[in-house]
Amino acid sequence: MAGIKSSRAVGESGVVYGIRGGSADAGGASVERYLHAATALERDRMVREGFETGSVDAFAHRFGRSGRSLAQLLGVAPATYDRRVREGKPLSQDDSDRLARLIEVERAATHVFGDEGAAREWLATPVPVLGGAIPIELLATTPGHQAVVNALRRIMAGTVA
Repeated sequence: MAGIKSSRAVGESGVVYGIRGGSADAGGASVERYLHAATALERDRMVREGFETGSVDAFAHRFGRSGRSLAQLLGVAPATYDRRVREGKPLSQDDSDRLARLIEVERAATHVFGDEGAAREWLATPVPVLGGAIPIELLATTPGHQAVVNALRRIMAGTVA
């Protein structure tokens, strides 16, 4: 497994894997590295570590937002985000997980629509099959995330007008 090293023994499985040159010393995982992670286990480790607020900010610009406003949209209190920025701490695991949902949905939408711009536009536009809701605004909860994923599946299958 190129780029992976064992970092410490844990429980029955024996080993937890980390990415070489991991960003734990830099205060969290990078969204950019998450986007290019080769395995689900790598992505899981990064979510558990928490995303660096600086990388959240860079990712948010893809949606024409600040990291703070994107995080708020995903359910992170603005004061919490500001405190994490001020203290140089990463997002919590739960907050990072909600951001990871957005990343995965953006990937799926890009696959469905054929390019990132069209995917981001769909994510930011009211969708009739979602009752007129804006997909990106539903990603703060598991049921909302599932509704968005189901809508993308229906579009891919051609069952949505």
